[in-house]
Amino acid sequence: MTGPMLTTSIRASIEANLVGLVDFLPTIVGAALIVYLGVFLGRKLQPKVTDAGHRVGLDETVRATPFGALFPDGSDAVSRTFAVFLKYYIALIGVFAAIEWFAARTAMSSTWLVSTWGQDLLAYVPPIVIGIVILFVGFYLANWATEQVRASPAAEQLGFTPVLAGATKTILYFLVLVIGLETMPIDAGILHTFGQAFAYGLGLAAALAVGIAVGWGGKDYVAENIDDWFEQTRDAAEEANAVTGDD
Repeated sequence: MTGPMLTTSIRASIEANLVGLVDFLPTIVGAALIVYLGVFLGRKLQPKVTDAGHRVGLDETVRATPFGALFPDGSDAVSRTFAVFLKYYIALIGVFAAIEWFAARTAMSSTWLVSTWGQDLLAYVPPIVIGIVILFVGFYLANWATEQVRASPAAEQLGFTPVLAGATKTILYFLVLVIGLETMPIDAGILHTFGQAFAYGLGLAAALAVGIAVGWGGKDYVAENIDDWFEQTRDAAEEANAVTGDD
């Protein structure tokens, strides 16, 4: 009696497992298809992004910034780097979409936690990309503005072309860095502190420079006119004494 019952129990367990596997198989296949779709789209977009970046001059623009040294050598190395990043980003979206699909079909709380973490990670990537783009474009424009200042006739007439160009580049780099980091978002409070200290120091230096320039220039003016001032004072005193004597 025990033998037939054990056989029936084993058969029922195997049948239940097979039924569960059959029911679970579409979920696995669906998750695999989602991952494959993400990888497929990433591979298809990679060469298109590389070509687009090369056509718009992305490589030349980035090479003109301090970030140019971070990329490998090659005429389209920057475009290829961004294309590879986009490929893996889309593939990563596919992976987490598959996890979300799997979690919804199986109601696994632990998988849901992984999926939530993945969603937070994916949501954090676009601000970082936008911030990096701001840094690239901002540094490129800062270099362009610096060259314009260096080549301007006004700067050449003043004779402080290197100083003005360096100050322009430093200030613009600082502004671009603050905006880019806050877009990512990364706390740029320490940069604000340095910026305030730099502004105070720059204002104090400008005030001292103006004061010294005025004082140094006034020294020559006073030396040239002090005799006339004394003569005018002496004449005024003599006239006052003469008027008093007549009275």
